[in-house]
Amino acid sequence: MIERLRESDEKAFGFRVSGNVTAEEVDAFAPQLEQAIVRRGKKTIGILTDLSALQGVDWKARWEEIRFLGRWAEHIERVAVVGAGKWESVKAEVLAGTVLIQAETRYYPADQILHAWHWVKTGDVGIAPGQAILGKGALMEGYVPEYSEV
Repeated sequence: MIERLRESDEKAFGFRVSGNVTAEEVDAFAPQLEQAIVRRGKKTIGILTDLSALQGVDWKARWEEIRFLGRWAEHIERVAVVGAGKWESVKAEVLAGTVLIQAETRYYPADQILHAWHWVKTGDVGIAPGQAILGKGALMEGYVPEYSEV
């Protein structure tokens, strides 16, 4: 299940993912995030993803996530990943899902969700910077797809 978090506002959109996520759930939830991005206009948005209750994601759901990120990546400035399992698996999951994104991405343990909200809304790491996963633009910096019109 994917549900929007009430702490979401104009600067940041947060959601909690629990159980085993299907492509149908991603498709049903994506319009909420898309509307939040569109409302920002030319301003970027931060995203907080609470994965503390996630059990798994099917491959089709992962594909839908990648398609969404490919479409909206330039509008996303920061991504906070909160409360997922082992650090190594978190990093692998985030990298797999954010290949197309240029956002700075940080991991926060579940007990630091307030710090994650602060960072994703302001960009200020404050007293709890979280674990950096990707720097802004680090993964695909300078890449221009030669077949983007396909």
